[in-house]
Amino acid sequence: MTSPRDERPVLDGAEKEFVDRLARDYAPPPMTAGERAAFDEAVRARLERPERRPLLVPAIGAAAAAAALCFVLFDSTGPIRLPGEEESGAVVASSWEDELFLSSDLSAEDRDESETLPQDYLAIAGVFLGG
Repeated sequence: MTSPRDERPVLDGAEKEFVDRLARDYAPPPMTAGERAAFDEAVRARLERPERRPLLVPAIGAAAAAAALCFVLFDSTGPIRLPGEEESGAVVASSWEDELFLSSDLSAEDRDESETLPQDYLAIAGVFLGG
């Protein structure tokens, strides 16, 4: 029977025999005195050896600084231009495309949304906007 502190399950005869057989079959071979001393010395040397993490700390710091710099210099529309810088070709093309595709003889109020929106979107707009 197990005590309240003992969390091990109670094993019947066949289960106990199986556990004993596993422990016996997978137990390491006994070490000689010399092998045991060499093993202890290898463990001690490994525990006393300094960790090799000093290179990891500057690398993580540099990566964090680069990420912060990217967040500061770039926003969702592209690179932030300094005062006096000219517009890039992408910005000029974007404004040209806006004029070509979005300009019309009709004002924004005169446009018929049914020409630009699919039927599903119009139905959703009708439900939410009451139109």
